[in-house]
Amino acid sequence: MIFGGFLLKSTFELAFCCAASFAHCRPTFVSLDPSTFQNPVPVGSVLYLTATVTHTDPPVVPADAERYNHPHANPHAPSAEQLKGRTRIQVTVDSKVRNVEHVETKPTGQFNYTFLVDKEVGVMPRTYTEFMMYIDARRRTKRVASLMVEMERRIEEGLTE
Repeated sequence: MIFGGFLLKSTFELAFCCAASFAHCRPTFVSLDPSTFQNPVPVGSVLYLTATVTHTDPPVVPADAERYNHPHANPHAPSAEQLKGRTRIQVTVDSKVRNVEHVETKPTGQFNYTFLVDKEVGVMPRTYTEFMMYIDARRRTKRVASLMVEMERRIEEGLTE
C-alpha cells in the first residue's frame, strides 16, 4: 500500500498548481481541512487526481481592528489593511484509485486546501454540480470563520480573567 503522506504530498502539489494557474500568481498555503482516507492505494495501481477551485472569498478580516492592538495579540498577524486586495482560494482535490487488472474505480479521499493570493479573483459555478461544490466550500469557510471568532473570544476571556 502507498503511504498516506505520499497521497497528501501529491494532492497538495496538484492543489498548489491549480490555485496558481487559476490566480496567475504564487499562492500561499493557509490550511488543509480534516481529511479521511476512504480506500487504500495499492502499489502498482493507477491513481486519478482531480483538482477544482470550488470557492473564493476575501480573507477573514477582524471586524474590529482595534482589539488586535491588545498587548497580548499576535504581533505577526496581518492587519486588515495588509489583507486588502487578497483572496482566499479553496481547492478541492478528489482522488480515486483503479487496479490495473480491474475496471472498478474506488474513491480514496477528498482533500480541501485553502490558499491565499495577492490578487482579487473570483470563481462562479456554471453547472449544478459546480454549484453544489461551491455551496459546500462556502459552508466550510463560514464554519471555519465562526470557529476563529469563537477561539478569539475565548482567548480574550482568558486574558481578562
